Amino acid sequence: MNLKLPEQYKHTLFYSSQTHEIEVSEDSKFDPYFAADLIALHHDEKPWEALEKWTGLIQEEWNDLSAEMRPLFEGHADQTYDPMVKGLSLFLTLLYWTNEKHVSVLTWEQDIKEFEVSIMNAQERISFVMKRPAVYFSFIQLDEMFRELLKTSAKFSAIRKRKRGI
Repeated sequence: MNLKLPEQYKHTLFYSSQTHEIEVSEDSKFDPYFAADLIALHHDEKPWEALEKWTGLIQEEWNDLSAEMRPLFEGHADQTYDPMVKGLSLFLTLLYWTNEKHVSVLTWEQDIKEFEVSIMNAQERISFVMKRPAVYFSFIQLDEMFRELLKTSAKFSAIRKRKRGI
């Protein structure tokens, strides 16, 4: 299906401001960038209500991407740009969903200041990866950010469940 691409996804790293529509399959989870969030937004769904399921899927996708990229940094770093951008889209999706919000890459710097769940020095670290996605140190940073967010997300998820009596 073709979906209108809302402004909130139009950051130059992911989509140009001229991109008005993208093709997304209902079964698609992570292609194109933010597909799961876009589909959820289109259907007025809240994917964070099934965060544990999505966390596992996002983690699995990152693990696959990470394994694919690791050897490329030894001589073929130019081939890591697209997988790194995809990895960053996965990270931002998990970060937003952990905070029970739809993704907005246009306002992430402001949004992150108000998030209950985040990682240490999130703004500086995300900015670093966004500016240099195909650099090995960005890969290491993104991998570390995923690990931290997954731990923090699990902790907050358990706390929220307890508060809600689930």
